[in-house]
Amino acid sequence: MTKQSLSWLLALAIIICLPLSGCYDAKEIDEEVYALVIGVDEGVQNKIRLTFQYATYKEGGGKAQGGGGNGGDEESGEVDGTIVATIEASSLLEGINLINATVNRQISLMHAKMLVFSEEYAREGVAKYVEPLVRFREVREFMRIVVCKGKAEDFIKENRSFIGSNPAKNIELIFEQSKNTGYFPDVFFSDFYQDLLTPYGQPTAIYAGVNDLTQMASDVGTGEPPLRTEEDYEPGSIPRKGGTKKELSGTAVFDGDRMVGTLSQRETRFFLMGIGEFKRGFFTLEDPNIPGYIYVLEIRLAGEPKLKARFANAIPVIDLELSLDINIISIQSRKHYEKLANIPKLETEVKLHFEKGLRETIEKTQTEWNADIFHFGRKIAGNFGTIEELEAYNWNRHYQEAKVNVKVNTHLRRSGFLFEAAPVHSSTTEGEQKE
Repeated sequence: MTKQSLSWLLALAIIICLPLSGCYDAKEIDEEVYALVIGVDEGVQNKIRLTFQYATYKEGGGKAQGGGGNGGDEESGEVDGTIVATIEASSLLEGINLINATVNRQISLMHAKMLVFSEEYAREGVAKYVEPLVRFREVREFMRIVVCKGKAEDFIKENRSFIGSNPAKNIELIFEQSKNTGYFPDVFFSDFYQDLLTPYGQPTAIYAGVNDLTQMASDVGTGEPPLRTEEDYEPGSIPRKGGTKKELSGTAVFDGDRMVGTLSQRETRFFLMGIGEFKRGFFTLEDPNIPGYIYVLEIRLAGEPKLKARFANAIPVIDLELSLDINIISIQSRKHYEKLANIPKLETEVKLHFEKGLRETIEKTQTEWNADIFHFGRKIAGNFGTIEELEAYNWNRHYQEAKVNVKVNTHLRRSGFLFEAAPVHSSTTEGEQKE
């Protein structure tokens, strides 16, 4: 090959590569606005009512900082440095186009943090709204799935924070509370969609609501208040004052793409333990030796749960075993449970409590909904020779027939900063307090 021919080939290669280096569809960062939250409600004039929450990019949060302390403007939809806009459309993606006709920037879903379904719509089926998002290239797999009591629009209007000025960061941080409390699962869009399709189990979502902050009783009591260590609150019913009105508490349970029920915040903790996603949480238990007194424990999951599955007389049998680490946080009675002689008794009491709670939670998913949200089907699948045999058996139909054996191992690891609780002395104390 001559030098002239080589030069022509090199020039041709450069010309061909020039279009590849261009970004014909590139957009400047200030040409788009990123939707942080998407809400889906039943429409009135069209099939669905969509609510979008997106940042205003105003320094200081716009009117949220100077609007008389009301956190935003009802007419414009401003809420703490964001805009909440609602529109009715025939499809979710068409709703984005309609919203685009009203703003000076193109709305993008690339940084959407949360997809919220109203409970009413979730009970009808959500697959028809999840499917287009799966195909849409802008949607990321780390968006969370939430089902709220009442309207998604009302929940999103209360999606504000009084701490910090970055709305995207605030949304991310609220989901991190799942690791600190275990009161709700942290469900990602990708996991939810996979669970819709899998033959091994059923999907779940975060359960949420709006608290009108009137749930707390008046300050005038009628005697000694009761001790309720196992009180369960639905989202929106926690007795409190102040703070934001949104609440994440509990688990929405699905059978296929339809919501069929909920787990309470207490049951959600047992559920997360069973699937190995419980991180830590405080548990208040009544002292069995002194009624009316409590002890507070910090519980952590020690390793992944152990799971075995088999068939016995054509009945599926699941053996679930998990280990918990116990840290003593408080002992109101000041009895010496941290002494070596008393540790086995405390561990046994905690063991029985958690075995009972986990067993009852599993039975509820079997008897009330026949929904394997624990995904025991993944383990039972090993008993089939082929995928076709597993699919023909239809585990999701037979889940209610399974016998699930639960075993909890407990280990007391720490007693806090006190090795031993000392007695409290007063003018009425008669000698040294004893156990």
